[in-house]
Amino acid sequence: MKIGISYFNLDKIADSGQCFRWVQIGNGSYHIRAFGKMLKATQVTPDIIEVDCTPHEWARIWTRYFDLETDYGSIVATIDPRDTYLTAAAKSACGIRILRQELWETIASFIISQNNNIPRIKGTIQKLCSFFGSFPSANTLNLCNLESLRSVGLGYRAEYLAEAAARYLFDEPEELCSRMSLEESRMYFLTYNGIGPKVADCICLFGLGHKGAFPVDTWIKRIITTHYNGRFPIERYRPFAGVLQQFMFYHERIGGTAIENI
Repeated sequence: MKIGISYFNLDKIADSGQCFRWVQIGNGSYHIRAFGKMLKATQVTPDIIEVDCTPHEWARIWTRYFDLETDYGSIVATIDPRDTYLTAAAKSACGIRILRQELWETIASFIISQNNNIPRIKGTIQKLCSFFGSFPSANTLNLCNLESLRSVGLGYRAEYLAEAAARYLFDEPEELCSRMSLEESRMYFLTYNGIGPKVADCICLFGLGHKGAFPVDTWIKRIITTHYNGRFPIERYRPFAGVLQQFMFYHERIGGTAIENI
């Protein structure tokens, strides 16, 4: 099935640091696992992708996952034309969308991501999935001993992940956070052992769909220091600041040469 979509680029989304289980199987073609499904998606042209699912599955699962109801062109249009850095970032990152991912997988993945770089994050998550046969549920991890988790390279993060699994099962945060604002959700996740401001914002942005969340990692800190004299005008862009953060992160990474922790 071929679908026309503007502001959509699979390669850029795959390289944007928000998802770690996409598998490239060819030029512009990926296997994408989410919500118990696997989608093969191929970028046919800049405005057309081809997918191997039914129209019903596309509408029920993937439209929301790819955030297709958001007009990214209107977000780009709000950028201050005097802001040459952000204008350039939006141009180079055109096609990135904020994925609405499974909440538990988002929590677990970004706990793994802390003080880590993207290749290592992907490698650790791949080992975790190989060990359990798929991405482990919170219930699976809650029943698993710490030594088994450490054996896949989680290190000190194994304890954080185990505690998060138990907390997830007890609190049921998907339902809990559905009644919360961005700030309330952020404060809630900060009560998890091992989750700091950056990871909490990533969970809110990629797992709950709060586009106002603005994760600040080493890349974004450097951008703010270098291009904004230490203060990004987040108030101007608050409803969709997380979209712009992704543009900035991608733009900085493709322009850099070193692999740094995120």
